[in-house]
Amino acid sequence: MNSCIDTSQMEEKEIRQTFAKCFSNREGRIVLSFLQRITLERYLGPECPNEQLRHLEGQRHIVCYIKSLAGLS
Repeated sequence: MNSCIDTSQMEEKEIRQTFAKCFSNREGRIVLSFLQRITLERYLGPECPNEQLRHLEGQRHIVCYIKSLAGLS
């Protein structure tokens, strides 16, 4: 069973509504809180390799994007 849904033809409004619905309940808020804790609230020291910093910044971007789509930013 393929669980992927082709969202390329969906309107942004429907995608935003879906994200808002997904993160509006307690479970969704727990997931988002966890993602924030492991990305936005994580700090790397000055000895951190450039690759690790870039990876974390990518993760932070995704979490912020999810919050934006869900209307929680």
